[in-house]
Amino acid sequence: MLRIASLYARVPLILLCALLIAAAFLAARGAGADTQAPGQTIAFIGVNVVPMDRERVLANQTVVVRGGQIVSVTPAAAAHVPAGARRIEGQGRWLMPGLAEMHGHVPGAEDPAYRDAMLFLYVANGVTTVRNMAGNASHLALRDRIAAGEVPGPTLYAASPWLSPTVAGTPDKARQAVRDYRAAGYDLIKIGSVPRDAYLAMAETANRIGMPFGGHIPDGVRLNDALGSRQASIDHLDRYVEFLVPEGTDTAGRPAGFFGSGWVQFIDERRIPDAVRRTIAAGTWNVPTLSLVEHLASPEAPETMIARPEMRYMPKRVLDGWVKAKRDFAARPDFQPDATRRLVELRRRLVRDLHAAGAPVALGSDAPQFFNVPGFSIHHEMRMMQAAGLTPYQVLSTGTREAARYFGSKARFGTIAPGQRADLILLTGNPLEKLANVERRAGVMVRGRWLSESEIQARLEKIAAARD
Repeated sequence: MLRIASLYARVPLILLCALLIAAAFLAARGAGADTQAPGQTIAFIGVNVVPMDRERVLANQTVVVRGGQIVSVTPAAAAHVPAGARRIEGQGRWLMPGLAEMHGHVPGAEDPAYRDAMLFLYVANGVTTVRNMAGNASHLALRDRIAAGEVPGPTLYAASPWLSPTVAGTPDKARQAVRDYRAAGYDLIKIGSVPRDAYLAMAETANRIGMPFGGHIPDGVRLNDALGSRQASIDHLDRYVEFLVPEGTDTAGRPAGFFGSGWVQFIDERRIPDAVRRTIAAGTWNVPTLSLVEHLASPEAPETMIARPEMRYMPKRVLDGWVKAKRDFAARPDFQPDATRRLVELRRRLVRDLHAAGAPVALGSDAPQFFNVPGFSIHHEMRMMQAAGLTPYQVLSTGTREAARYFGSKARFGTIAPGQRADLILLTGNPLEKLANVERRAGVMVRGRWLSESEIQARLEKIAAARD
């Protein structure tokens, strides 16, 4: 009896301890701790919202997220925060939509640890959507597993395998490849290196069955062919240099080279407005990937480039390959300093003129290629687009609202509004004032899953430690 009486006497103390522990746990959640229950309601309190529907900031708002979707955006003074919601302090912070990488590469299933690390590098930098141009059959299941919340990562759109001569080298094979890739469930046909007749047959079939195609423009296929075929996107500004060289120009037998580097000295810039008009008429998007060329053209030594902080997350074999590639390009006759300088200047002008005229442009860096670390490379790309003449808002639009517009009316990302997917970046500086503020994160939300910056940094340290 004494033991029972003693136990009863201790009950209030046990309950008090439990209540204190629960209170501490809830306080930690409200302060931005990393534990999150599935389907939990989250509220960003008193935050400055950069909705990206137009150039503006909505000050002192409360944004409520539930089930991976934005539920409400309301002035903080009038907002209702549901009971039990996790509260994230937003005062003195800015909330913007997650970014899209419109020409990214995700590794295949042969190295799951490397693949998962690359997926996280995108998310860690606020890249919450990737148009995955790697073209691997394993990406179909990966895309669906990410969407179901089984694998952490950005929302993926999966391009088909590179359209090669083996698969699509004749018109009949090209038509069949389009039908096969659509039946398999790919979101896009990735154009590779096929003859012109096969390309035209592919385009006709793809347009007839409603399958978008984009990427490169093959050798022997002109810019006019691609625009006339309504290619969904031209990546890397492919074939624009060749278009700007007037018909009948004596090119001294030189090949066009890497994205026109061999012909850049022959261009007539008076042809640029015509190229822009044709692009607008076709409705074709451009994903410029300025960094793809500018990193190779830079006079900076490759050994210095691989010493950048973000390189610590990449395997040594990848870094070694980038160093070799830059050295190899520096030895090419079509990639000497004068040619590369002209090519960089021309590509920047094309981006500026295309965008100014209203041609659709989307953000992409071609990571991981040539010193482009997934996620980190988007910030390099945005700086280069600003250097081309775009304002911070215009640059951010190419990676948010405009990227969503590329995918059509069913896309639910790219702006902050009720009903949109909860892909968000919480920042400590206004991104409309300085693009560098996009790197000043307090955390990232991907499909409603909140990752505080402390959690992001802890995972990045693990990736760096595991680098081979």
